[in-house]
Amino acid sequence: MSHQRIKIALVLMLSAVALTAACTKRGDASRVQISNITNNGCHSHTDAQALAYKSLDEEQEWVEFNYGNGVLTVTHHNLVVNCGAFANGIDVDISIDGNTVTINEWEHDGPVADCLCFTDNMFQIANLPRGTYTFVFTRWSTAPYSYSCTYSF
Repeated sequence: MSHQRIKIALVLMLSAVALTAACTKRGDASRVQISNITNNGCHSHTDAQALAYKSLDEEQEWVEFNYGNGVLTVTHHNLVVNCGAFANGIDVDISIDGNTVTINEWEHDGPVADCLCFTDNMFQIANLPRGTYTFVFTRWSTAPYSYSCTYSF
């Protein structure tokens, strides 16, 4: 085979590899940001009712996703928190490993009440490349726990 044919074959192979890599690149997940964390406070029940829970039913918890203008809005319904969490707020951290997004929600340090309640915690995720993800929600406030679901956008 002549040197010219080898060069052409090599250029075609490198072009095919570059094209494949460009088509499968998912985007830069290192720029992902959490913002606009809000909640609706304790749902309507009393401290005595919150203390009466012997085991918190995980099926009461659910997550709602809305995607628009490059921002994913997440509402974590019925997140269990200490009733004193609202004095200093709830924070959210995110980590991404492939298409698994781990979200950790926790209460800021502050006064701790002798009760638990449910709240709807909402936040926005910017710069998450479009795709199908498994979201794993973790918390430490009541016990080590995780809740997961899959969402495509």
